[in-house]
Amino acid sequence: MTREWFLETVNISDIVKSKARFEELVHFHWQYYSELEFQRNRIREQLKDSLRSKAGAFEFANWQRAVKYKYCLDPLSVQGSLADPGGRFNVGRIDPARHPVFPALYIASDKGTALAEVLGREENAGSLTPEELALTKPDSIAIVSVSGKLDSVFDIHERSNLVPFVHLVRGFRLSSSLLREARKLGEGLRLIQTASELRDNLEKREWRSWPMLFDVPATCQVFGGLVMNAGIEGIRYSSAITGKECLAIFPQNFLNSSSFVQLDGPAPAEIVQARVDSTNFRKLLQYSPS
Repeated sequence: MTREWFLETVNISDIVKSKARFEELVHFHWQYYSELEFQRNRIREQLKDSLRSKAGAFEFANWQRAVKYKYCLDPLSVQGSLADPGGRFNVGRIDPARHPVFPALYIASDKGTALAEVLGREENAGSLTPEELALTKPDSIAIVSVSGKLDSVFDIHERSNLVPFVHLVRGFRLSSSLLREARKLGEGLRLIQTASELRDNLEKREWRSWPMLFDVPATCQVFGGLVMNAGIEGIRYSSAITGKECLAIFPQNFLNSSSFVQLDGPAPAEIVQARVDSTNFRKLLQYSPS
């Protein structure tokens, strides 16, 4: 006797409803983002001033940069950060017509963090460390040691650095129509009110949800854009995977600056750009638009 097993059944009507709900969510998140962006634009210069006032110089030695193998002859390239959805503090090709694309150079304080950040980490890791888990992935990776100095870095570790910024944004309000739509869709809305809330949001693990699902930048990407547009050269933060220190660097702000990032060891070929500073950062930014 032959048995038939049905693993899953789906009604056509369910597919139609699911698609309709997804489209409603996309529209809702675009409206949510737009309302907040409008309010940010009204005080954009004040927001940038609040960030500049808390930025300071930062030097680092023997930090680590991990890149996919395709970039091994250009380890300081920012090209990888531009892929959809971008990096934690930069906007990739989510929707270039709506959201300007800008790059960042990411480094970590130790090799395990650099590796875990570029490869990611699955949940339920068990007893494996982030580095051990990353090593189980078959991707080809190049890791280089880097040192440098940045004239202006915004450190989100220091809660006091975020206080002036939060004082400006905690008065933001959402329209009654958006709040009604949120209740209808079952979407919880909470605007950031404290520096601790902002720091937790900037470093949270699930930041990719908004750009990947709804084509709008995540909070950390919006924040990164404000820092970059303020002329600040980097953001110091903690890895959501290992808790160790990381840097998101904006070499596009190196003009008229003494800042630099350089490889610690000899390069394998003369064509490798081993240092980025005010004299050559534009070469690093000559990335492909596609």
